[in-house]
Amino acid sequence: MKQEQKEGDNILVGTCSWADRTLVGSGWYPKGLSDPSGRLKFYSGQFRTVEVDSTFYAIPDEATVYNWAARTPPDFRFNIKAFGLFTFHSVNHGSLPSWLRKEIPPPDGSGRLKFSEIPRPLRVELWKYFERVIKPLHQMGRMGYLLFQLPPWAGFSKRMTEYMRRVAEVATPFKVAVEVRNRTWLEGSNREKFLDLLREFNLAYVIVDEPDLEWTVPPERFLTASWGSVVRFHGRNRESWSRRGAPVQERFRYLYSEEELIPWKNSIHEISSQVSVVYAMFNNCFRNYAVRNASQMRSLLGQKLPGEIDRGIQQDLGLN
Repeated sequence: MKQEQKEGDNILVGTCSWADRTLVGSGWYPKGLSDPSGRLKFYSGQFRTVEVDSTFYAIPDEATVYNWAARTPPDFRFNIKAFGLFTFHSVNHGSLPSWLRKEIPPPDGSGRLKFSEIPRPLRVELWKYFERVIKPLHQMGRMGYLLFQLPPWAGFSKRMTEYMRRVAEVATPFKVAVEVRNRTWLEGSNREKFLDLLREFNLAYVIVDEPDLEWTVPPERFLTASWGSVVRFHGRNRESWSRRGAPVQERFRYLYSEEELIPWKNSIHEISSQVSVVYAMFNNCFRNYAVRNASQMRSLLGQKLPGEIDRGIQQDLGLN
């Protein structure tokens, strides 16, 4: 009985956004909660962790990060998605910090910028800026993992393994989780080379549930970090993932059934007996799908049911 309680305590279930536009419009938040502060307080009364997706698109200011901590309970954990430029994604020029926009003129055409288009000294400064912004969460014990999610075209290669080593070097203060989105990382001899690299630098392999396509990564469980494990649920919308140019919202428009979640419940319990903490994060962020499935998973795991909001938070929000 003690072991079951211990396993349950080290499993944190949450979603990969609390401010997604379709979630806000779904009616999940009580009427009257129209400000970000109130929504985060409500969310943190339902779940013990969240993944901050907005940091992938733009780096917040330090005041915003401190406010996140102030609006949530002391045991609530924020998981940060690395800024897109750090994972080979392009970003809008307007999303760069103001000091960097002054140094780099807007690109022609799409207005999007690649990491390679930033002068090398400024790349270092950009990373230091990002690190300085999120480090307070780490220092306060309020940060879970820092997610580096590679793009689908980034397959296994010498260049990519060197990149992994560089990530491990610069992100030393943080618990780093790596999500690959190209099957070549797990093919043939690449698999052990990749996993050995993660183990060497204590980087967590992100276990995924996603559509089974020719290029996607299978839902295999590899534990590579002593600090914990991350499981991310992307949904199984095979049709949209197969269609080039499908809208992001359409790709994640998938509601898991309880029958689909039960095997994962068993796997997560098993994983939790081998690591310090497991983050089970639902990224099927279409309307209220992610929060519904996260609530289901908590119930399956025997955790406090969603909706049983902390009384103190109820009072703060004026909901009781």
